[in-house]
Amino acid sequence: MESNPDRPEHADAWTGGWPQSPHEFSALLDAHLNRLVRYAFRLLGNIQDAEDVVQEVLVRAFADRSKRRHITAVRPYLFRSVANACTDLLRRRNCSVVFREEIGIEETLGRRNNPSEVAAAGEELRRAEQLLGRLPEAQAEVIRLRVFDELRLSEIAEVVGCSVNTVCSRLRYGFRKLRNLVGEKWE
Repeated sequence: MESNPDRPEHADAWTGGWPQSPHEFSALLDAHLNRLVRYAFRLLGNIQDAEDVVQEVLVRAFADRSKRRHITAVRPYLFRSVANACTDLLRRRNCSVVFREEIGIEETLGRRNNPSEVAAAGEELRRAEQLLGRLPEAQAEVIRLRVFDELRLSEIAEVVGCSVNTVCSRLRYGFRKLRNLVGEKWE
């Protein structure tokens, strides 16, 4: 089977339109909950706030599910809703910068078998975030959505509110800058 560059290898299991029954909504949660919480955490820097925001978005989405029947791109819609809710929370707090708290690395990276794997994975994540912090925010965000959240290009375009061509451009220039930054570090 040939790989599709627009579809990550580990894409979510949820392929349906907007869920209408509790069973369908449960399947949607299984497919998206962890990624939505990770995404909210990256925006807010606090795991409790991230979980609260995602819960609020999902409760509202389920309560108003009949109004959302027309939504066919469910995953980007959820990511955009979480991003908007995070922005609203930061505005209510009148915060522009939130300091990242340390959380249990297992929550972010999944279960590892031994402590050295957890430590190595945590260090890799910190280095990646340091490098991404040196990019323009628009480029760093599309890279995070593609690499960490495994969104398709069309989904990233919907989440960030731009065209697929713009997403491709931001990815291309962002990855080029990352290669240069890594090259500088090794020299």
